[in-house]
Amino acid sequence: MVQTLRWGARLWMVLVLTAVVGCAAPRHQNAYPVPEDTGERVPPSYFLHRAWVQITRDLRRTEVPPVVALDLPALAGRAFAVSWLGHSSLLVRAGSQWVLIDPVFSGTAGPVQGLGPARLTALPLAPDALPRIDVVLITHDHYDHLDLATVRRLARQAGGAPRFLVGQGLGAWFTDAVQTPAQEFAWWQSLRIGDTGYTFVPAQHNSGRSPWARNQTLWGGWVVEHGGQRLYHAGDTAYVAPLFAELRARIGPIDLAALPIGAYLPRQAMRFEHTDPDEAVQAFQLLGAQRAFGIHWGTFQLGDDEPFQPAHDLAEAVRKRHAAGFGLSPIGAVLDIAPTRDATPTALRPPAALVPAFARP
Repeated sequence: MVQTLRWGARLWMVLVLTAVVGCAAPRHQNAYPVPEDTGERVPPSYFLHRAWVQITRDLRRTEVPPVVALDLPALAGRAFAVSWLGHSSLLVRAGSQWVLIDPVFSGTAGPVQGLGPARLTALPLAPDALPRIDVVLITHDHYDHLDLATVRRLARQAGGAPRFLVGQGLGAWFTDAVQTPAQEFAWWQSLRIGDTGYTFVPAQHNSGRSPWARNQTLWGGWVVEHGGQRLYHAGDTAYVAPLFAELRARIGPIDLAALPIGAYLPRQAMRFEHTDPDEAVQAFQLLGAQRAFGIHWGTFQLGDDEPFQPAHDLAEAVRKRHAAGFGLSPIGAVLDIAPTRDATPTALRPPAALVPAFARP
């Protein structure tokens, strides 16, 4: 693991050399423009800083989310349930369908293996132990959400490739890089597969797998509906109040929301890309969701917030805003989309002061 951190960080520096390359004209833009967003983000020197942090990190002193072995039979026996696999990756059981959202199983999040931020937490199950996946939902094309090695593995699974559902413009990438088709979606477009519905919804973010291809493909979140209940995966998003208000008005009640809480520092650069924990709680309240849990934290360090800092900050935000329905889950725990009578909440540890997680390891 230490060697992966150091080798990945050295290669990551290569990104700095391409950061000044010109971009093609964007094809997509956010639905909720923010006048004060000039489009400026971190300078190239920031990537050198992040690489240095990765090279010098002492994993023995790094607090990360707890990981429990995923009880696949328990998940399979649920009518509609989910397990957090780390970062933004979710495994969903919806009736008879197995669904993956933003699966990333590689050791680094970058353009090639070994390049980019290194994984700090283990997967809760081996990729070879996955059931046959029916549907894969991709929120956008950033490397920590769309991993080439992972989707190629899924495309070669026994029994045939899953159905890949993606934002507009990503179909050609799947055809070229994965040699499998993907169905493209515009915002608010829906598809029903059997007794489960999938809707692609807006997010306040961007796309691009290289500095010269910014915003060429559409980004968003996904709502999965089964049996009258809804799971919302926000993808990557900044906090813009009208976005979450419109989601509530157009989609209806959300039973469980997976909301990003990490990679929010330095705030002046990240605030137009990612919610911080307090903003995630505000989004949860605007959505009117029954419950929510934090994702996009603790697995790949993408910002200056330390891997476990989002959990501490979320605990404070939940306390301050009286948002008892927003919790944290261990990686690998099973969460019912709607609570069942025998569901027993567990606590995320450490520290003991954190809000309860709505999970049964």
